[in-house]
Amino acid sequence: MSRVLVVGGTGLAGRAVTAEAVERGHDVVVAARRVPDDDSDQYVTGATYVTADIVTGDGLEEALDGVDVLVDTSNGVGKQAANVFATGAQNLVHTAARFGVRRAVLLSIVGADQSAYAYYRAKAAQERAYLEPALDTRIVRATQFHDFVTAIFDRGRPLGALLSPTGTRFQPIAVSDVARVLVDVVEDESGEPDRVIHVGGPRVESARSLAEQHKRASGSRRFILPIRLGGALGSTWRAGRNLVPEHAVDGVGYGTWLESGARA
Repeated sequence: MSRVLVVGGTGLAGRAVTAEAVERGHDVVVAARRVPDDDSDQYVTGATYVTADIVTGDGLEEALDGVDVLVDTSNGVGKQAANVFATGAQNLVHTAARFGVRRAVLLSIVGADQSAYAYYRAKAAQERAYLEPALDTRIVRATQFHDFVTAIFDRGRPLGALLSPTGTRFQPIAVSDVARVLVDVVEDESGEPDRVIHVGGPRVESARSLAEQHKRASGSRRFILPIRLGGALGSTWRAGRNLVPEHAVDGVGYGTWLESGARA
């Protein structure tokens, strides 16, 4: 089994990747700016946690020493995103190359290379940083997580509503299914793999349909409020650049995920 470093391993996707890799018997190290307590929901039993900051570079050498595969699930918020993605990616890949890491796997977003939305532009810059160095790099672009789509609807809570972007379809995917794909890529030994891999949820559905499923599953009395999402992100989604129906996984659908109570 490989020694796998998960960067951003205390986040939503990172925790799922960590749990999946541990379950498969890998020696998993999680790099985070703050190491979680062992009774925290950010902590995965069986993983080793180390302190590192990908932007400043503090702790990266220690974290990457002896690592076979780097998995980057890091995230940035607001104006910090561009710095986290660009500077962090450069620090990670350069340090990984110096320490002989044999493969890097980056989690990205479907459509990140086709949008003027600032967050997507930052993700595209992160992708370019990973594709430049002499590392065996794989980029996994995923559609929106079930959790993310639900968060969009719930932004209408202060209005007593579920917000439903008009003219928009999603292909929501379970974080656990994305984690499975990422660890599959960690383990892949095929001769000439694609460097960019797309993965989407099992079904493409309208935002309205998904909002109705959320309302039924939660027993909510909130009304569904259609809104036209402006800006570059709205344009990207209405154009369907967030969809990859040809790369749908046979995984957990949105309705099943809601019924499981995972939304909590």
